[in-house]
Amino acid sequence: MDLNPDINVRELLPQQGRFVMIERLRRLDDTLVISSMTVDSDNIFVDGEVFSESGIIENIAQTAAARMGYIGKYINKGDVKIGYIGEIKNLVIERCPRTGEELTTSVETVTEIFSTLMALAKVSVNGELIAHGSMKIAIIDTP
Repeated sequence: MDLNPDINVRELLPQQGRFVMIERLRRLDDTLVISSMTVDSDNIFVDGEVFSESGIIENIAQTAAARMGYIGKYINKGDVKIGYIGEIKNLVIERCPRTGEELTTSVETVTEIFSTLMALAKVSVNGELIAHGSMKIAIIDTP
């Protein structure tokens, strides 16, 4: 898929406002999506200067959702769908990032059956792997 570098990721997500946990799509193809985000001090998942585990999980989920949103909006010419985390498995968080650090998150879809996808995720900061695991996400149509 050709990825427009100027795409507004907010168009691809049902989340809006301060709850958006990705800034840019770096890569997108049939099975892989890579996003990036710099942790800001006003982020709702920041406590002190640390981005929480919940923020990392939401960042992973939104990275997966951005791929589905891109496919829905630009490939299928339809609506952005809502996704729900159905399962998180084998999630290891080595450390939580601090404000000012840029997260690079890759989510690889390994299985997609009907409206459920199983994905492997990796989150890194400057090449350092800080989190990895798998996630099952159920996708539904927006009302």
